[in-house]
Amino acid sequence: MKIWVKIYILSMFAQAATAQTSVELVVEAVLKNHPLTQAAGFSTQAKKYAEKQSLNLSNPQINIESPSGLFYAIGVIQSFDFPTVYMRKKQVAQAETALAQVGQKVNENDLRYTVRQLYLNAQVSEYQVKQWTTRDSLYQLIDATAARQFSAGEINFLQKTLVENEAAKVHQELLVAERYSEATRKQLIGFSGLNDLRVLTPLVADTLGLKLITALVSNPNIAYEQQAVQVAEQQLSLAKSQALPNFSLGYLNQGALRTPLGYRFRASIGIPLWAGQYQGGRQRAESEAKAAQSRVAAQSQSTLLGFANISSEAISALGKIRYYEQEALQRSRLLITTAIRLREAGEVNYVDFLRTLDEAFSIPKEYVQQLQTFESARIKMLYYAGN
Repeated sequence: MKIWVKIYILSMFAQAATAQTSVELVVEAVLKNHPLTQAAGFSTQAKKYAEKQSLNLSNPQINIESPSGLFYAIGVIQSFDFPTVYMRKKQVAQAETALAQVGQKVNENDLRYTVRQLYLNAQVSEYQVKQWTTRDSLYQLIDATAARQFSAGEINFLQKTLVENEAAKVHQELLVAERYSEATRKQLIGFSGLNDLRVLTPLVADTLGLKLITALVSNPNIAYEQQAVQVAEQQLSLAKSQALPNFSLGYLNQGALRTPLGYRFRASIGIPLWAGQYQGGRQRAESEAKAAQSRVAAQSQSTLLGFANISSEAISALGKIRYYEQEALQRSRLLITTAIRLREAGEVNYVDFLRTLDEAFSIPKEYVQQLQTFESARIKMLYYAGN
């Protein structure tokens, strides 16, 4: 039974020396090829084209009429808004372009978060497969040994059946873990568009990455709401300028056929008499600007609170990880090797032996859960920080 110890120790330290696909490589592929990225880019492009429409003159009117009743004259009329209106429209269009650009960053930040979570799930599932593979190999050896001992009359039927049941349960857990690992890898492949992920980077606590997350100054969600305020303020300025007069210039010969050219032109000014409709537009724009400012405050408060909570969760998980790495994992290995030696010497029965193994293997299982909790919190902190 000494082979049990050798196989267990070797399987714990075995590592595949193959090329790895890092999470940043997957993120880069998603940001380059995902349809949402392309859609955000087209939206920004559309807003840039809209800036060219800010100087949107009404079509000139060309008409033919007979003012004097003696001949037909050709006339043309061109209407204009007050110059300030065109300037305000340009500013609104530019603010909306900037909003679309910030929205593109929000979209990219969301995609990075989704990819990193999928990658983490795949890392965890592969780690768990390795754990169950190690445990399954050990339990299969124990099952074979118990069968030989039962045939030799060294153990009773109860102990033999107990070992068979535990070995079967562990093997089923391995199969479930393998299916889940395959499913998470397929999800990652489908989302990223990468056909060959090769080997994922090992699952470890990225404490260096945690130290680099220090501020929320680049949070794209806050930036988006702040830019929305700029759009609302520009729209308010535009609404105020709508109450300014408009103009029209025209040409039409309304006199005799040989009327001098200088008397054939006309000009008019539109007086904004209906103040109520302009006031309503201005008040609506003012309310929308105030609503946008309130959304900035709400988004900032929500982000700061979420960042503080997730930071505490990450620190708590990190403390547990350090405990497992410094004490618990070593204790787990010691429990397993000691239990194997005691069972080999016949000092413990299979009931106590399997119970000890189950408790010992639960320690690395809990360690993986803490790793996942920590990395998930760190990824969320990156999301809040806009990275």
